[in-house]
Amino acid sequence: MKTLTAVLTIALLSGAGQTLACSYDGQMNNPFTQSYPGSLNIALATRAAIENGTLTPPESLRGQPGLRRASWWLNLLARELSEHYSADIYVYLVDSHLWSRVSPDLRHPQIHSDPAPTGSQVLLLSEATLHELVNNRLSLSQAVDIGIAQFSLGAGKV
Repeated sequence: MKTLTAVLTIALLSGAGQTLACSYDGQMNNPFTQSYPGSLNIALATRAAIENGTLTPPESLRGQPGLRRASWWLNLLARELSEHYSADIYVYLVDSHLWSRVSPDLRHPQIHSDPAPTGSQVLLLSEATLHELVNNRLSLSQAVDIGIAQFSLGAGKV
């Protein structure tokens, strides 16, 4: 009986981590890992843009305050994306490993969504890029042009 309980506990806990495994939940993530195809390139380009002054990094916030701020910024970005796209777009913050889904059917983005299914539209960017976008210091097309944001088709769940 104890073995069955232990196995079920491990199974439940390991499944729950898939959706909530972002740095805002206390999960320690290295932004310089290839957590999703293209994410490492975005992380490196973001670091270079910060070092050369193209991007100003936001104040570092951890835990719930950081998640609330990122969620607010994703809400603002979702408004812009909804004006230009009629299909679901998954947004992946490469530094915090946070997935969100922007859908024309939803009033607000789904924060902590599952990773993008194969064939879905994915926007990769960092929190610093998101910060610049929502403060109108950078357009999405400029971010894509300098390599700190990227649209791609989903490669499937990570």
